[in-house]
Formats: sequence, C-alpha cells, structure tokens
Amino acid sequence: MRKKNAFSLLPNKYLRAYPWWLQLILYVLMMFALMGLFSVISILLVKFYTGIGTEQLQNVNENSSPRVIEGAFITQAILSLGIFVVPPLLFSYLTTPQPKKYLGLQRPGKPLHWLFVTLMFIGFLPLSLELAAVAEQFGLSSAAKEAQDKTEHFQNALLKMNSPWDLLKTFTCFAILPALGEEMTFRGVLMRFAAKRSRHILFPILVTAVMFTAMHSNINGIPSIFISGVLLGYIYYLTGSLWCSMLGHMLNNGLQIIITYAIKGNAVATTAMASNSLPAYIVFAGAFLFGLSLWLLIKNRTPLPKNWTNDYAPDEMPENSF
Repeated sequence: MRKKNAFSLLPNKYLRAYPWWLQLILYVLMMFALMGLFSVISILLVKFYTGIGTEQLQNVNENSSPRVIEGAFITQAILSLGIFVVPPLLFSYLTTPQPKKYLGLQRPGKPLHWLFVTLMFIGFLPLSLELAAVAEQFGLSSAAKEAQDKTEHFQNALLKMNSPWDLLKTFTCFAILPALGEEMTFRGVLMRFAAKRSRHILFPILVTAVMFTAMHSNINGIPSIFISGVLLGYIYYLTGSLWCSMLGHMLNNGLQIIITYAIKGNAVATTAMASNSLPAYIVFAGAFLFGLSLWLLIKNRTPLPKNWTNDYAPDEMPENSF
C-alpha cells in the first residue's frame, strides 16, 4: 500500500497523478503564493531588526547607511529562500515519493565531473567579463540605462566588503543561495517540464536559459547570463547531477565576489574589474581552459537517461490519475 502524503491535494495521491500542465500551473501558483508570504516576512523582519521601511530599500546604493544595506541583505536572502529554494523543495515533496531524484540531486556519474565543472567556470570568468564589456558598447535607451544604473548601484552597495564576515555574508547571499535555489527552480523543475514536451535536450536547455536571463535585471550582463544558463543546463544533462550545476552556478557568482574582496585596495585591479577590462592574454587563457574543460566533460559524460522526465519508475503502476 502506497504511503499517504499528508500534504497531498487528494488522499493517497502525489501531484504526479495530475497531467503535466496542471502540475506546472500548481507550481507557478505555489511559487507566487510563497513569494507573497516571504515578501511580507521580509518586510516585517527588516522593520523589526533594522527599523528600515520598504521605501528606503528601494533605492539602495553605495552611499546608503549600514542599516539600510543590512536590510537589503536580509530582504535578498529571504526572497531567495521564498522564491527559489522553498517552492521546488515543497513541490517535489508533494509530487513524488522520491523528491531528491525528481530534482536531480544525485551524485554525478564520475568524480572527475567536479573538477571539469570547476575548471570550466574558472575559465569562463574572464570570458563573461569580456562579454559584459562588449555589451556596454551598445547604447541603451534612457529607461534601460536608468534600470542598469540602479542595478549597478545596488550591487556595489552589497559588495562593500570590509571584513571576512562581510565576505561570508555576501558569498552566502549572492553565490550559495542562488546556486541552490535557482538551479532547483530552473534546471530541477522547469527544465524537466520543458523536456516533457521536447524530443531533444536542446529545447529545454534554451527555454530555461531564456527564463533564467529574464529573471536577472542586469541588462549589460544579458549575453553572459544567457550563456551561463545554457552551460548550467548542459552540465546538468552531461553529468546527470544537479549538484554539478549548483557548483558551476556558485563558482560563476562566487569567484567574482572573492576576487572583488581580494583586490580591495588595489586601484588598478579594482578599475579593471569594474570596467570589465582584462588583458587579452587572460581572456585567451580563460577561453583555452574553458574549451578544454568542456571537451573533457563531454568526453566523460554520463548523461541523463532518456526517461529522466518520467514521473513513475518502470516498475510502478500509476495511481488513478487525471
């Protein structure tokens, strides 16, 4: 007898008993409901802890007071949990008796995958900065420029790291939480849904990369964010493990944070990072390392099985479904 899920919509039924499109609707509704709930929690908690209201948080910049910046950190962390971490965890628990497998949270097929993914994103960093520098050469409309400037001021405010504690706090908020939550959301859940309606893995990778890019507000970073989204989806496919995508995502965000902290006080290096301007030899070295690591990962791939989107194992008999 199948174990009853106390949170199921119907007795003895997981959400996998419903058609895929209804599951997707339920996931979106769940995500928006939790977004609203965690938004209220963040407002109340920030007000209680810092005394800062929402109006002051809307225009955070480098000149904001430490309390305002602290409030922005708390808000960012809580919203990351509410929008990207909790919904896929809760949805997978309600959908199947094997939520970890549903989200792809299994070890990669080969231990070397960890190394290849690490080297890939070390090499990708200078390429990413170069893409951002190229994107800055294109003129933006006044509205787009205003939005980009606001994003940069917000990022610069939260990247003012004066101590190891600031580094840890920033790394957690902008590398660890996004790596966990955004990968479970975009690659763990949404890529799975997209793959159900596709015969080729390229379609779900591209669809989720577009959604991943649209979620970010960094206009100049659109090319590198989109390519990152494609890479993360492809890594998930090649390794069969969402943990590898999470590692790549964490490195993609975290390396920039660590470098920003490490070069603090070095005017030349800080200017080069701020302007996304790196020496050509660093860009070429990064391209070589990235290409070699990607080639090695492809040669040693252990891809997702063809039936990876199935909601039922071959030996399971579906419950009464719609």
